[in-house]
Amino acid sequence: MVQGVGANSRRILPGLGGKGQSASTGLYSLSNHCLCLYNSKAMTIDYFNESEKYRPKTIKTLLVGEAPPSSGKTYFYVPKAMSDKILIQKDSSLPATIFNHYFQKRPTTVEKYVDFLRLLKAKGIFLIDICDEPIKVRNNPEGIQRIKKEIPALQGKMKRKNINVAVEGILFLLARNNYIKDIKREFPNSTYKSWKDFRMSPELCNL
Repeated sequence: MVQGVGANSRRILPGLGGKGQSASTGLYSLSNHCLCLYNSKAMTIDYFNESEKYRPKTIKTLLVGEAPPSSGKTYFYVPKAMSDKILIQKDSSLPATIFNHYFQKRPTTVEKYVDFLRLLKAKGIFLIDICDEPIKVRNNPEGIQRIKKEIPALQGKMKRKNINVAVEGILFLLARNNYIKDIKREFPNSTYKSWKDFRMSPELCNL
């Protein structure tokens, strides 16, 4: 949050849009190269605590995604009912990708979603993101650059979070190929798969 700007503040930020624009319309993050506008309702999810509920004691497979959804309203570790009406080949959501790989179905109730998360935990499967903040990556060069910038810091972040897993047990789920060279440079012995390949290559979760 901009220092000194509260949720209900009417302070005018010069140069940020039309006349009379107030800080209450969003949170502004300034850099030398760009202005990023975040909805003030975004980032209300405590991503760390939500994911910790389903963190295995021993992580055998570490799935790595890009970042939480840019809306800040959804997250893989926040259960919700999913629709199974759309063909799985065309359901490009991350939950559909992971659940179809391990269970060959999508949870259509919150309770079933929780069951799937518990099964992943029991199997030693955990998901983290390269970037902990919700950012827009698709069709956004600045988002791509943010992901690339965070990749070299990922191993340090894993150590700070006490995530101990063999490099061979790290599997990067690639929503796009823009940064695969960066990943291979930092994690040459890990595995990389596109979302679609992972989604359409089922692995029975025998527990």
